[in-house]
Amino acid sequence: MTATQGKRRSTTGPRTRIGSRRRPRTGASASSARKPGKESVFVPLLTVWIVALFLLVTLVLWTKGNPFHRSAKSSKETRTAAISLPSSQGPTPQEKKPAMRERPLQEEASQTARPNGRVQETTAAASVPKAPPGPVIPPTVPRKPPIGRVALVIDDFGYDLAMARKFIDLSLPVTFSVLPHLPHTREVAALAAAHGHEVLLHMPMEPQDYPKTNPGPGALLVGMTPQQMVAEIDKALRENPYARGVNNHMGSKFTEDLEAMRIVLQHLRSKDFYFLDSYTSGRSAALSVARELGIPCTQRDIFLDHEPTEGFVRRQIAELIRRAKLQGQAVAIGHPHPVTLRVLQEEADSFAKEGIEVVPLKKLLEESSGKNSAESGVS
Repeated sequence: MTATQGKRRSTTGPRTRIGSRRRPRTGASASSARKPGKESVFVPLLTVWIVALFLLVTLVLWTKGNPFHRSAKSSKETRTAAISLPSSQGPTPQEKKPAMRERPLQEEASQTARPNGRVQETTAAASVPKAPPGPVIPPTVPRKPPIGRVALVIDDFGYDLAMARKFIDLSLPVTFSVLPHLPHTREVAALAAAHGHEVLLHMPMEPQDYPKTNPGPGALLVGMTPQQMVAEIDKALRENPYARGVNNHMGSKFTEDLEAMRIVLQHLRSKDFYFLDSYTSGRSAALSVARELGIPCTQRDIFLDHEPTEGFVRRQIAELIRRAKLQGQAVAIGHPHPVTLRVLQEEADSFAKEGIEVVPLKKLLEESSGKNSAESGVS
């Protein structure tokens, strides 16, 4: 009986617990576990979708730009433009188009970014460096035109280099005429040209009493062939490449010969040179042949130092000024004598006081040829 009760107790006890207690608890716990599982999955998914949608909208706005910031910026630029260009001082219709084209480039270049991402605008003028102020140029004062012009030609350079340097230092535009084949021919010609003086070839030519009077090495003689004359001229010019014109040294016989002068002047015309007739003979044909060939040419008016004394040179300078006033221009020939140098130094201001301008010989010839062309109707 005891055993029977124990068995019953062992068989009936668990059945009652299983049938009455465990089944209801198992069903209730399963239903309650399923409901929280659905809610926990739905809420995270909804949150993810909302965040994704927000990021998408933010990305679209970021790539397309903020329309509100852009409109504010454009209104600010409009106000700035309206302030900087008042209607009373606005550009003319011709100036508006370039100004509208250049202004956006200047504003874009003058914008800088702040650390917070905003755009800081500066004026366009501040980004352009200002040029330093230049020297103040005084107003041009009209100068009274000269009454006349003169050219001062000094012959026979090539012997004394020291004397040539002294004439170079004169405050007058002296024209240097250099003899060929002398010890300092090359040096004097180069030195004078380097200091801005006009240079001539002082070509030796046959005088009336040749050979008693010797004109020097490389002289042109009437009895030469045309080829010999041309060869002597070219040989002399190789020593003096700075020359742009020629005048005769002596040559009282040679300049009277029409054919001889025609050969010489034709060759000078081919080099675009001009000729100054020293006028050692009253029967010189140089000027007439030059006009026939169309080569610029003039002749000497005054010898400054035919008598190398101070009084004579001063009187000749006064005569030169007088002729320049009457004729409009005049040419003087002197020589590198100490007395000539001294008087020219002392009388340098006399030309300006008398209204006479001292110019290089070529300028005098150019003005003379221009006047002749205007008078003859040649344009």
